[in-house]
Amino acid sequence: MASPNLEGDVIDLVADATGVAREKVRLSDRLLQDIGMDGDDAVDFFNRVHERFGTNLKSLHERWSEHFRPEGFSCWNGLFIAPFVVIGAVIGDFVGPSKFWSYVIAFTVAAALLAAWLRVMRRWGPPDRMVPVTVQDVVEAVEAGAWPSQSRV
Repeated sequence: MASPNLEGDVIDLVADATGVAREKVRLSDRLLQDIGMDGDDAVDFFNRVHERFGTNLKSLHERWSEHFRPEGFSCWNGLFIAPFVVIGAVIGDFVGPSKFWSYVIAFTVAAALLAAWLRVMRRWGPPDRMVPVTVQDVVEAVEAGAWPSQSRV
């Protein structure tokens, strides 16, 4: 079992890296799914874990893509966004009483369609296949001095 000081130190690092209030970070929180740490933020966080505690993270880095997504915007996302923008522009063009209001309506319609699409995909879309990393996992790795070499899947 990790010492309370070690747990607190890791929680402090998570809170500092994410901007989440320290009091809201729990050991059971998943870095990606619950806290939203992904991409470069996750890389920076684990670099800080290594610098602060000297933890060997080679095993984590070897299976990084199982736990975190890359930084940036996938080109595939544009295939979903483009139709919403076109639909918004067409509706805004027909409904808007002026050029300004056409743009406002187009943006609003496109944003609403995108939000609806994201909600539908979260609820009924493909399952998230990312292997979660919890704050407790980080504490245990720091305590052991290295990330476990075997996947917990």
